[in-house]
Amino acid sequence: MSVSINIDKVIKKYGNDIIINKLSLNIKPGELFTLLGPSGCGKTTLLRMIIGFNSIDGGEIKLDDKVINNIPPEKRNMGMVFQNYAIFPHMSVKDNVAFGLKNRKVPKADIEKQVEEMLKIVKIDHLKDRMPSKLSGGQQQRVALARAIVVHPEVLLMDEPLSNLDAKLRVEMRNAVKKIQNKIGITTVYVTHDQEEALAISDRIAVMYNGVIQQIGKPKEIYQRPANIFVSTFIGLSNIVEGTISINENGEKKLVLLENYQVTINNLDLSVTDGQRVLISIRPEEFIINSSNGEGIKCTIKSSVFLGLTTHYFVELPNGEEVEVIQNSDVEDIIPDETKVSLSVDPRKINVFHYENKCTLIKEVI
Repeated sequence: MSVSINIDKVIKKYGNDIIINKLSLNIKPGELFTLLGPSGCGKTTLLRMIIGFNSIDGGEIKLDDKVINNIPPEKRNMGMVFQNYAIFPHMSVKDNVAFGLKNRKVPKADIEKQVEEMLKIVKIDHLKDRMPSKLSGGQQQRVALARAIVVHPEVLLMDEPLSNLDAKLRVEMRNAVKKIQNKIGITTVYVTHDQEEALAISDRIAVMYNGVIQQIGKPKEIYQRPANIFVSTFIGLSNIVEGTISINENGEKKLVLLENYQVTINNLDLSVTDGQRVLISIRPEEFIINSSNGEGIKCTIKSSVFLGLTTHYFVELPNGEEVEVIQNSDVEDIIPDETKVSLSVDPRKINVFHYENKCTLIKEVI
């Protein structure tokens, strides 16, 4: 039976420094919930508060309706997978996975059965007699994952579990983690600084910065409708340009970008005013490259990078600033450097932020 995790106004201090200040969030039963943010933002500190490795200086953490603040880690019935795997080098794969069950005095026959089942779930049953030194990084991580979940914890916690793997293996393992978590249905809290990883595996994401949650949402919501400039620039790539709001006598709202390129925009907050300065976030794939005499901002291609499926163009705006534009690679030649083009945008996709407080002015969520 999956449990919920309810975090209510928790505080963590180190001396006079407040690392986490009255943070609250609710994690649903069976959910794969990711804490995402840059190094030092407090995500691992919060994870360690959930499992009990760090004390709680204020607020409450509950599993369902049970407060666990003062319960020692070994009695919280949680499993944890660490960045460095932390498997025992002197034990075989099956003995590593059996370790927790033996500590819980599970009968030997049951241990063998449960270990065998778990090794099949994580797809390393053929390696059960192998020593850790003979395993690849991905195989070692599967051992660590099996060891954490074979004891049937109420909650699984994962702290940067894939960061030591190479890029190809990270993709393979994140897919495996998602499949295994779905199969078992255990409530999982996953910590990472890798935005693509978070988007790929999460049911929901909490983006953190300086101990504060900036936004919580599904991956699509976080990516397409960021709550503020930080989220917009941290998740994926974003070009930030300045603009103004123009409202005519009929109440129609237009967004004015460089060189008076205007687009009608229908999803702005009602608080916006005529002439208001704003910041506009345009992801590289949201720009549309047109011929030089087409609609849009008049620009110059400065350089390009061919990456197979896509080509990345670096384009100079009339004010001298440079933006990145990603287009699907075509059978035609790459647009040469110094080519004059026009850039247009789809107003449904771009995001608009308050110039001062950097928060979204878009009123709807995709």
